[in-house]
Amino acid sequence: MSKLELLVFDSHPVQGRAQIWQAINKISPNSIHVVYATISSLQGYYDRGFDEIVAWDIPLLEGYAYSSLESVNGTPFSGYRSLTGRGVRVAIQGFQPKAILLTGLNYHFDQTALKEARKAGIPVKLRCENQDKAFARPLWKDYFRSIYYRHFYRSIDQFYYIGQLNKQHYLRHGVQEKQLLAAHHFTVDRVAELSESEKTEWRMLARSKAGIQENDYVIGFAGKLIPKKNPVILFKLLDHLPDRLRSKAVLYFMGSGKLQSKLKQYARQYSERYGVKTVFTGFVNQSKIARHYLAMDTLILPSRQMGETWGLVVNEALQAGCSVAVSNYVGCGEDFKSLERFRIFEDNNVKDLAEQILELSRYPRTFDWARPMLENYSLESCVHSIVNTFSYEHA
Repeated sequence: MSKLELLVFDSHPVQGRAQIWQAINKISPNSIHVVYATISSLQGYYDRGFDEIVAWDIPLLEGYAYSSLESVNGTPFSGYRSLTGRGVRVAIQGFQPKAILLTGLNYHFDQTALKEARKAGIPVKLRCENQDKAFARPLWKDYFRSIYYRHFYRSIDQFYYIGQLNKQHYLRHGVQEKQLLAAHHFTVDRVAELSESEKTEWRMLARSKAGIQENDYVIGFAGKLIPKKNPVILFKLLDHLPDRLRSKAVLYFMGSGKLQSKLKQYARQYSERYGVKTVFTGFVNQSKIARHYLAMDTLILPSRQMGETWGLVVNEALQAGCSVAVSNYVGCGEDFKSLERFRIFEDNNVKDLAEQILELSRYPRTFDWARPMLENYSLESCVHSIVNTFSYEHA
């Protein structure tokens, strides 16, 4: 019997990775097996960011082979040793794969897989989100962090980078260009199969349900309502917009979190001050998000320097045809900055944001303007990058 092409060690099932494993197995059946540290999160878990119990409504364990070690110590994902290396060696010995793929180096689970793979002489690949801009760090911490990554990267054979800042991180920490392959961050395109008229219909229905008029200009936010994401700036933005734009502006918050009550207070204040309407959708699960992006005109992701390594909501908004403005600390900005209807503003600079929104408001609302660029940031592109290395390395 031929060896397994790829054994994946993943902390837990999540959207954005499970779709990769499903697609690889569809293209190359029985070539992949995923070993999870735990699958307990699928039963629903308290998400501190959304401030509620979250259970995704898309299948994350279907369409590929997997096993779960349930190698949990205490509360999962709470620290380095919360996911242990228990069972990792036995899994590697049992499957004897041609290569091993890691999705991070954050837990004892991941580093045990790396250690055991090297002992067994099995090539190791890595696809994760590391970059050097998302967090503010003192110089001493940055120095020791760099030593840490250089040490582990020497033991890895191939790196799939999710975007330009991720690639720059690898090069900065001793990885050679020839070891790098693009497997960009993506989101499943939930409007790809809709016609122009269907998208228009979905947009009109979503706006009508929210009480939004045809000529209103909808400025949206999607994600967790937490300080890191800085959603409050959308209200402050209104003070700096010209009357002609502010008079037709509607703020649209898709998500939940600890700042929700504070944002609703702002909504009442700005309704009294300017008559601006604000829509709060609450948490929206994956199967229903597309209609909300279609309802928006412009999405703002104003995250602070507190860990926004990419910003997948931007991919989703671009797929729906929204124009987008992001802070200069949002990771995907480096990749999308050349797009016609994409703007980057200085972190927490309301006047700068207002200027960018004023520019973006002049574009007509269309649905497919960003689609050519997104071909390289698609599930298909990511999967083919990984699968194409199978025959190349092991022919």
